[in-house]
Amino acid sequence: MSRENLDRVRRLYAAWSEGDIAGATSGFADDVEWHGHPRLPEPGPYRSRAEVERWMTQFREAWGELSADPVELIDAGDSVVALVHMSGRGRGSGVEVRGGVDVHVMTFQEGSVSYFRIYPGDFLIEHAEVSDAEFELLILRVQEGLELPQIAERLGISEPEARAMYEHSVELLRKVPGSEPVS
Repeated sequence: MSRENLDRVRRLYAAWSEGDIAGATSGFADDVEWHGHPRLPEPGPYRSRAEVERWMTQFREAWGELSADPVELIDAGDSVVALVHMSGRGRGSGVEVRGGVDVHVMTFQEGSVSYFRIYPGDFLIEHAEVSDAEFELLILRVQEGLELPQIAERLGISEPEARAMYEHSVELLRKVPGSEPVS
């Protein structure tokens, strides 16, 4: 089931990045519980696919370009935790915006996303026990798109140290609130 959920998530992000709101929400349950980024206007929660579609449509209208690149997808049983790099260009201003590390948690029931929550990256330090060094590693991975050998070099550590930090971070991300198994 988890491989299927990872594939579903990839398709949802691809649709979002193509501007296809219906495709981006097609895998959501009709009664999805959706929590947007807490630092954006009207982050919810929303409790239906129709409400989420309405919010996404309004949000996308403000942008000329907007994409969500899931850099890492982490299998958490009935949930998928995505490390996402957002980027866009303002429709009116043309100003380019690049996000940092956002954490998206999606929980599946019967093949549909029943719960979706966006956490800003600093949440990881405050609530998920990710160390400052691990967070720096995640920034280099998500925001800069670097691979572990490049990250190790940039941080001045060995590749095995970088891999151990990354694997520890992944284990912590599997425990982010909302990614626990649904009972």
